[in-house]
Amino acid sequence: VDQYAARHNPFVYFHSIIDYSTCQRNDVDLSRLPADLASESATPDYAFITPDLCADGHDATCADEASPGGFAGIEAFLREWVPRIEASPAYRDHGAILVTFDESASGASSCCGETTGPNTLNNGGTTIGSGGGRVGAVMVSPCIRPGTVTQTAYNHYSLLRWVEDDFGLVHLANAGAAGLETFGSDVFTRPACPSGQGPE
Repeated sequence: VDQYAARHNPFVYFHSIIDYSTCQRNDVDLSRLPADLASESATPDYAFITPDLCADGHDATCADEASPGGFAGIEAFLREWVPRIEASPAYRDHGAILVTFDESASGASSCCGETTGPNTLNNGGTTIGSGGGRVGAVMVSPCIRPGTVTQTAYNHYSLLRWVEDDFGLVHLANAGAAGLETFGSDVFTRPACPSGQGPE
């Protein structure tokens, strides 16, 4: 039974993507990733992976009644896919994996000067607030010393800005906010990535 939620894939909401044949080539099923990881040239420069509702912790039980849901589902998904990515040539060449969530279990607080985003009256959905509550994030990379912890306050726009900077793109919406912190030497702590340059 398919528990994939298209609403968790932001790319299918942009006409600049879905109106072109490149969408079918680039917005693909996760089953293609192992072949892509076989060589650095075949690996995408950026991959956004969103598991289904069973493996992302959203549903406590899975429709197939065999797979684990909830936190056990998250654990099983990460144990399968993170080692595959870490073993790839592209990851070993200044790659990075970031695991985070779109919202917390409750609350609509935000940090870092986040304001209401475009196309919404309220970031918190049915709960009044400018964010989705506090969430955790874990990043692994050859550019990060194991055990690194940063006390810098980041939000989802910090992540977006970091990606945009990495690809030389203009900042979209709140990612262009003045004073917004983005990942630097507090995150990328390995000497192999000087001055917080981070993954390439």
